[in-house]
Amino acid sequence: MQTLPVVTQRKLIDVKGINGQPVFTYYQQLVSLLQRDAGQPPLGMFFAEPVVNPLKGEIAWSTKLSGEVRSFEALSPAEKMSAAEALSTNCQRVRTLAQHLSNNASSSASVHGAQALLAMLSTPDALNSIFLVGDQLVVAQWGCVPYGEKSNDFDLDTRFAKDYRPAEKVITANQRQAQPSESLAQSAVLPWLILIALLLLLAAGLTNRQWLGVVVSASSAQEESALRARIDQLWNQIGAKSQSCVTPVTPPPAAPVAPPAPTEPSAVSSAEIDRRLQANDVAQGKYINVALAWQGEADLDLLVTQPDGVTISMYNDHVRKSPSGGSLDIDANACKQMSGCPVRPEPIENVSWNQKPPSGRYQVRVNMFSANTPIAQRKDVPFTVVVTIDGKKNSYEGVVKVSDMVCTDRCHSKAPVNVTFFVVP
Repeated sequence: MQTLPVVTQRKLIDVKGINGQPVFTYYQQLVSLLQRDAGQPPLGMFFAEPVVNPLKGEIAWSTKLSGEVRSFEALSPAEKMSAAEALSTNCQRVRTLAQHLSNNASSSASVHGAQALLAMLSTPDALNSIFLVGDQLVVAQWGCVPYGEKSNDFDLDTRFAKDYRPAEKVITANQRQAQPSESLAQSAVLPWLILIALLLLLAAGLTNRQWLGVVVSASSAQEESALRARIDQLWNQIGAKSQSCVTPVTPPPAAPVAPPAPTEPSAVSSAEIDRRLQANDVAQGKYINVALAWQGEADLDLLVTQPDGVTISMYNDHVRKSPSGGSLDIDANACKQMSGCPVRPEPIENVSWNQKPPSGRYQVRVNMFSANTPIAQRKDVPFTVVVTIDGKKNSYEGVVKVSDMVCTDRCHSKAPVNVTFFVVP
């Protein structure tokens, strides 16, 4: 085992969460999934192993591969292009494996496995995360994005292509290789069809007796002029007939201009959660802070269950401020009707501790009390929970799906969504 020359500062990144846990915690299981790919080189060593040091707030990266370790910047131009192609190919192999798992999912574990594989394909710094160990490519700093940024902007191969422009064409070509353009294939065949038509017409012209008679009898300037005129006429006929062999391309009718589609709600970034708390004059807890944010009019509620089984939430007035020091600081979009309720434009909820809480396990859940919308207008509600312990943040994304809602006097979730847990020593 050797350590790669890169260290990730935990406070500078958001780690992707799967089933309430950071994706790093599933590394060994993910290596087992990657080994199902039969391609070469094996994918099992493509991702470096994260070594988390919670005391220093750092993540080191190591690999079981042996050989000289070289950073991407230390490679020659030819080696960089070779690494770019290998990176693109491996990323596509990971996506294909995740799609296979998703299509053949027989349990929630398979679904979470597919999600975790895709979560690995993110990095906050592509160029400084790629190493050549011996002759094999290894990626560090995977499964995370810069603090407060959107995950979709940091796909591993796409981000690499942006940061290393010479590789942009290589990676784009690999991504499109499985989807050849039908129109390009047709355009490649079309010139050959025209050429064949021209040859057939030319052969017919050469066997035409009238043309041969003119050629044989051409002996004077006048006859030569007539011959040239006849040749020009025949070439015009060939051109006209060759054009008739080509199916005219009729441009498709202009599509009607449709109004822009409504923007689907998305998860909220950690930085946006910090901003919302500040905008609502909510001070984050000195020891522990648990914040929930989402987009839209739905009434989501944050529930934090203490080691003694007491749950701090909107549903328990007598423990909105518990004896342990925990308190629910803000509640958003409270409503008991189907729709038409007053809502916050930027909903946020927060539970905090300003004194050291009791030792033990704390469970974090999210419940939808009401969709606050008519049944026909229901939609999935993505949310983000950020847990901050002694200044160290962990971000978790989840969603309350329409399929998990029950509608009576209002539409609410069947059961709270388990987001994560943390342990206070």
